Amino acid sequence: MKKTTGSIIACVIMILVGGLYYFLKDEPLVPQAKEAEPEAQQTSKLSYAGNSIIEEKDGKRLWELKAETIEIDVTTKNVQMKNLVGTFYQEKGGKIEITAPEAFLDSKTKDISMSTQVRAVASDGGTFNAKDARWSSNEKRFYGSGDVILTKEDTVITGDKIESDSNMEKVKVYGNAKVIKGGSSQ
Repeated sequence: MKKTTGSIIACVIMILVGGLYYFLKDEPLVPQAKEAEPEAQQTSKLSYAGNSIIEEKDGKRLWELKAETIEIDVTTKNVQMKNLVGTFYQEKGGKIEITAPEAFLDSKTKDISMSTQVRAVASDGGTFNAKDARWSSNEKRFYGSGDVILTKEDTVITGDKIESDSNMEKVKVYGNAKVIKGGSSQ
C-alpha cells in the first residue's frame, strides 16, 4: 500500500509540475500582423525655396538664377523655376537682369527657357520684353519670341522673333520687324 500511495503522489506531483511548466513556460507570442504602412510615394522631384543656381567657367561667373521655387527632377536633373530672377554676366563687365514667371533649365545643354512674359534690363540701360525667351548656353545667344520689344537708348526695335548675342549688341529681328529711331517702347 505504501508503494501504491507513493506512486500516486509521484504521479500527482509530476502532473502538477507538468501543468505548471505548461502554463508558465516562455512561449513566443504569435507575432502580430504589422499594420500595412502606406506605401511611400516615390518622389521624382526635389523642391527648394529661396535658393540660386550659378554657372561658372574658369572661375568666372556666367549667370546666376534665383527663383521663388526650384524643382529638380531627380532622374533627368532638369530644373523648373517659378518667378525667376536671373543675372547674366557679360564679357565686358556689364550684366543683364532678367525676370520671368516660369523658367526651365536643361541640365544637359544648360539652355534656359523662360516663358510667360520675359523682361530683361541691361546695365547699359537697354531693355528687352517678349512672351518667351531662351538662352542658348552653347551659342551664348538670347532668343525671344512673341511681341518682342528691344529698346536701347533712343532706338526701339519690335518684331515677332529676335536673336541677340550675349551683350545685346548684335541683333537680328524676324517677322514684322520695325526699327524706330528717337522713340520709346511705351
